[in-house]
Amino acid sequence: MHKADLVHDNLSLQQKLEQIFVLRKSSRVNWDQAGYFALLERLGNPQNNVPPVLHVAGTNGKGSMVALLRAVLEAAGYKVHAYTSPHLLRVNERIYLAGQEISDSYLEHLIDEVLAFEESRNLSFFEIMTALAFKAFRDVSADVLLLETGMGGRLDCTNVVEKPLATLISRVSMDHMEFLGDTLEGIAAEKAGIIKAGVPCVAGYQGDGDAVVSRILIEAAQEKAAPLSLFGRDWRIAPDGSGGLRFSFDGEEHLWPWPGLEGVHQMYNAGAVLTALDLVKDVLPVSEKSMRKGFAAVSWPGRLQRFPAEAAGMPEDCVLWLDCGHNDSAGLALAAQAKLWAVGSDPRPLHLVLGMLGRKDVRAFLEPLWPFLASVRHVPISFEPSCLSAQAFEEIVRGFSSDQAGIYTGSFDSLQAALQDVVQDHAGPCRVLVAGSVYLAGDFMRLVQGDGNTGG
Repeated sequence: MHKADLVHDNLSLQQKLEQIFVLRKSSRVNWDQAGYFALLERLGNPQNNVPPVLHVAGTNGKGSMVALLRAVLEAAGYKVHAYTSPHLLRVNERIYLAGQEISDSYLEHLIDEVLAFEESRNLSFFEIMTALAFKAFRDVSADVLLLETGMGGRLDCTNVVEKPLATLISRVSMDHMEFLGDTLEGIAAEKAGIIKAGVPCVAGYQGDGDAVVSRILIEAAQEKAAPLSLFGRDWRIAPDGSGGLRFSFDGEEHLWPWPGLEGVHQMYNAGAVLTALDLVKDVLPVSEKSMRKGFAAVSWPGRLQRFPAEAAGMPEDCVLWLDCGHNDSAGLALAAQAKLWAVGSDPRPLHLVLGMLGRKDVRAFLEPLWPFLASVRHVPISFEPSCLSAQAFEEIVRGFSSDQAGIYTGSFDSLQAALQDVVQDHAGPCRVLVAGSVYLAGDFMRLVQGDGNTGG
């Protein structure tokens, strides 16, 4: 848990969140789930009585898949629950009940109820939040529950629903290695832990790791006798040449609009969602009209999201973007978008404002982006003492020295200072990308919303 998770505009609720933080004796991830299962038992095992579940795991793209599923299913008239993490500004964002973010009062009530049990002692923030979310998902009526894993799969707190409608696994890449292992094979095996006996699984685009990840997923699906729909083998998606998407699955081909999410990588997330919805159509039928309406309406804050430049005090000839990406696959996805910008009809210098956690592979994130950058400005992340230091940033940048000609780099005391430095130095139209962490994205959102609480 990060201290940024505690920040809330409702002081009473913030105190409850701080209480969860204080109760914990360790910040480590606890793979011994005995306490968590005991808490679920005290709550009446709510995970056994929730609406039909679509369970989503992966490293990159799982949140976008949930956003797409939610938009399409709501367009079809379904009441949708959703559980996602982490949040950008308010912890309420994690729990979505029948079309609405959970209210402060209901969340406070649930926290009080859970903390009253001795079993909640020494559990992690994520364990407590997941347990109380399951209770809410049981007690509030809905047609479907979209469940996103925290970071793994096999031992994830969400992995307690015995028979979901389907499972989806997005792109798997190198992240959270201190918890999931330092090989792609090991991480993929953890993600594959959500595959259930006889339950259809959709595997998304895997990029350079396709051979490794696909092999692991195929083996896991065979072991569980779970029907596996694999990108490139069972389903495909590609641009149709006229601004839309050509999708093929189960011997049929369809044309669909591009979803309302920026980035080339969203094409693959859309394909996985189309495949999953086809697989569960007997339980959750969706018309073509609803599919198109949902694709048009979808939004997922902080994921290659465009903001008006003036919101951050920048001139209108600056195009301002925000992205939560923080690993190698995210760097590749952003580089693909940067390339499109560079060769498109409106090429502009691209300035990166970067803030990352110190344990992340910063070089792997930066490397694919580097050829497209005019500058990189490093900033700290609020409430996060383990964020990348200026000294560590300078050492990493020094490693790019042979490719560094013409690229300005520097460290700043705050996000606002870095953005203002871009303004002072810019000499015409440009693009500014703020990226590197969900927590930096939260800082940025507070900044543009006029909340000065972005440092500490």
